[in-house]
Amino acid sequence: MRDTFWPPKESEPSALKVAFDKLNETAAEDEIVMREGLRLKVHPDSRIPFEYFCHIEAEVAEEMDRFIEQTRDKTRLLDVGALHGVFSLVFASLGADRKAVAVDASPVAYSRLLYNIYKNDLKNVVPVECALSSEAGELSMHYEWEHAVAARSDNPKRKRLTMRKMTGDALCEELSFHPDVIKIDVEGHEVKVIKGLARELRERKPLLFLELHRQRIADEDDSIEELVNALRSAGYKAYLNDGTPVPLDGLAARPQPVERIYLTP
Repeated sequence: MRDTFWPPKESEPSALKVAFDKLNETAAEDEIVMREGLRLKVHPDSRIPFEYFCHIEAEVAEEMDRFIEQTRDKTRLLDVGALHGVFSLVFASLGADRKAVAVDASPVAYSRLLYNIYKNDLKNVVPVECALSSEAGELSMHYEWEHAVAARSDNPKRKRLTMRKMTGDALCEELSFHPDVIKIDVEGHEVKVIKGLARELRERKPLLFLELHRQRIADEDDSIEELVNALRSAGYKAYLNDGTPVPLDGLAARPQPVERIYLTP
């Protein structure tokens, strides 16, 4: 988890950076070419975060490649923890028949999300400002960079906020929107989000892209085992971004503090 987004200093450009620079030779100052044929207008504060999915961090760039590849036949994305909306923007830009619901609990990030949707004239992206969780009510959170984080923090200087929360099942019912792909990146709130989507997972079997924050899950008094049980009961199999299968029972023992996986029914 970063409090800021800034590219690491490189002694020489990586192959990803060279390819990115070539793609962006003709890009305007307010544009970024994410992949061949995928040009987006972005808020100035979104540029570096979006570049992580292009060249700054190879694992994150691979996650975006896998997302684009695996969602070619999908038309409805629920983007949980959308932040500035990179997944929603990419998904919606790749097909006029597609629709994305972009959910984020951070008012600061949400303003960037609205800007990016507007600048790209993406009427097929619906923004929602709230936290998805296992129940309705209010959620005490704090800021880390522009992320709204529910996991405990020992830093008294963190700015606090209280946000509305609801279940993903309730949101899908309210919007009459049933996703065939869900992306979840919620800084440790994963277990509660999955529990709140139990009906959608059981009945609709969407493709899942999930970022696991192991320590933050524990900081929320949840466990990977709870997550595994929920995914197993819904009939899911897990894979690393390179396509390697990962046994659900083995997720708890893996050493990575943060790991990106995708899951299929």
